[in-house]
Amino acid sequence: MEQYMLWIWLGVFVSAVVLEAVTQDFVSIWFSVGALVCLCICNTIPYWAEIIVFSIISLLTLILTRPLVKKLMDRNVRYTNVDEVIGKRVKVIKEISKYDAGEVKINGIIYTAILLEDVEDTIKADSIVEIVAFKGNKVSVRELNQESDIIQL
Repeated sequence: MEQYMLWIWLGVFVSAVVLEAVTQDFVSIWFSVGALVCLCICNTIPYWAEIIVFSIISLLTLILTRPLVKKLMDRNVRYTNVDEVIGKRVKVIKEISKYDAGEVKINGIIYTAILLEDVEDTIKADSIVEIVAFKGNKVSVRELNQESDIIQL
């Protein structure tokens, strides 16, 4: 078993690096560090000690570096203007029906507005609606008809 440990650690290292390259989500980079350490010391200690060293090194690198890596990865999230608009309550400028798109004004810009797919009603002009989603260059809206919804303006 001792003579094969070099190849086993090399296989674990290569597999962890390939898995990390494929996922790009920091899943196995810590195991590649443990395998690399064991690859360097594989001829000096017994194989059962190598497994213990691999486990300890992998666990330590995971515990010590994962919070930092997670913090650095979350920094790449960028919110767009669309994210700010979803959930916003606006007034209808032009009537919206199931078959005809209407218009709403958001931050001084007039957008084409459509109803959600499961809504059969018509929303009259000057009604208050909530923006649910963007579909292409149109906003999907739902009517606020309960007083508790409208008060939150």
